[in-house]
Amino acid sequence: MKKWIFLGIIVLGIGGFWFLKSNKTESLGQLFEMVPVKKGTIVYEVTATGKIQPINTISVGTQVSGIIEQVLADYNDEVKEGQLLAKLDAAVLIENKNDAKARLDLAKAKEDIAKLDYVRVEKLYKDKLIAKTSLEESEIKLKTAQAEVLIAEAEYNKAERNFGYASITSPVSGTVISKEVEQGQTVAASLSTPTLFTIAEDLSKMQIEASIAEADIGVIVPEMPVTFTVDAYPNDKFKGIVKQIRLSPTEEQNVVMYTVVIEVDNDSRKLLPGMTASVNIKVKEAKDVLTLPAMALQYKPSAQVREKITVKQLDNLKENEVIVYSLKGNEIIPTIITKGLSDMTSVEILSGLKLGDTVILDAKGAGRRRGR
Repeated sequence: MKKWIFLGIIVLGIGGFWFLKSNKTESLGQLFEMVPVKKGTIVYEVTATGKIQPINTISVGTQVSGIIEQVLADYNDEVKEGQLLAKLDAAVLIENKNDAKARLDLAKAKEDIAKLDYVRVEKLYKDKLIAKTSLEESEIKLKTAQAEVLIAEAEYNKAERNFGYASITSPVSGTVISKEVEQGQTVAASLSTPTLFTIAEDLSKMQIEASIAEADIGVIVPEMPVTFTVDAYPNDKFKGIVKQIRLSPTEEQNVVMYTVVIEVDNDSRKLLPGMTASVNIKVKEAKDVLTLPAMALQYKPSAQVREKITVKQLDNLKENEVIVYSLKGNEIIPTIITKGLSDMTSVEILSGLKLGDTVILDAKGAGRRRGR
């Protein structure tokens, strides 16, 4: 009888030991959210917004003042180089041209008279019938008349050129995207050239001027691939290429920003000038690599949790090294890992862990409050 009682006590003791041990382990595990190491793809992208604009736009104005007599182009019209867009009332310009022509004719007539006079005086001087001063005076009159002809010619050419400005033509082939004039409107070109039309040379090629913060501009280089979306087509992803990084910075809310020009094909003509593009510039990509949620690298054990860590705390971390924590049995084990690429959500694990390993993501419930 005593033998069986003794065996029962031993069995109960062993069972109690394993029961307490298992409960202790389970209670420790229940304090944490765990996450496994997985394989995946990480893409490091820089995000920005910008306006879609034609690559080359031409402002068409007028160099002379007057009243618009005809407007021959409208919004969205396709125009050819040299095509007539508008005409000014040219009555005053014609009068100016005629006046300049009359002055030129008069100057030429005076020049002819001066030439005849000079020839006559020169002959008399050679025959020694007049003094040299008379010849010199005649020569001066001739040169003055010739100068007046040159001045009159310049005035006539100017009047003729101004008359030509009454016909406003397109300097390039393209699409009219802006019209700032109506028939009967008076335009004044005295201080600056007023813009009458804006023409986009080629809407099949567009560009985005995206603003990139100085913290990210260092990783952007020309020819990087770009994807972007616009609100008009939320389900479509458009592609582009970084073409230029402008060196003139601006400041927005105390943040230094740089303009990055992205070239875009627009053969479908879906993209319209002025649309806002949400841009993603792909900087790096790592495929089929070990990954952990970035949050797991931010976990720091509380003082209470540190009491359960039996392994000596790790120090002297190198660049790109960080400590994560895992559960092994009833122990919390710190492990140094080397991190690689990050997309702010997940982090590439270069060394320190293997596929399927689990680490602490965060503390649960009361454990979270105690640990933070």
